[in-house]
Amino acid sequence: MAAIVAIALIALLVSSTNSRSVLVWDRDTVFSTPRMVSEVDVRLDHLPNIVEELSRSTKYGSYAAIAFNTPDQPDDDDAVNLNMTTENHKVGFDWVLLGPRNIRDERKFIAFANSQGVKPVRQDTNGVTYLRVEGVDIAEFAASVVTDMYGLPWDQPLGLYHEGFRWPAENE
Repeated sequence: MAAIVAIALIALLVSSTNSRSVLVWDRDTVFSTPRMVSEVDVRLDHLPNIVEELSRSTKYGSYAAIAFNTPDQPDDDDAVNLNMTTENHKVGFDWVLLGPRNIRDERKFIAFANSQGVKPVRQDTNGVTYLRVEGVDIAEFAASVVTDMYGLPWDQPLGLYHEGFRWPAENE
């Protein structure tokens, strides 16, 4: 999936740069044109509308990637990346195993998901491994990763990288 590759590249770039823009491209096409995607500031209460906009998108490769740091690991190299993509016409949550922090916290994420009654499914697309969650309220699950798994406050600032839908949405 192009979205997973683009998100994986965002995860890698976000965790290795202080820039508020990242370069992304689709790896499933031979001559994909690189493009810059800029970070937009969002809050947890935006997540339901982000998921709604993502679910409405008809553009191939649509995604929303949320990035944030934690007080115990504030360096940008330690950013956590939460990804929401559409696969088979369903919006899901993807824990992409590419950024250093996501790789280190893989077991923590699996234990957290299991404690929420969720069983992430390991998938591999174009050489990128990720843990996918479907069948739950994706916005609520993503918010609980931020607030419950990482213990951050509801007003925690988040960075959004996205393609395939307009943000802010008209209702924001």
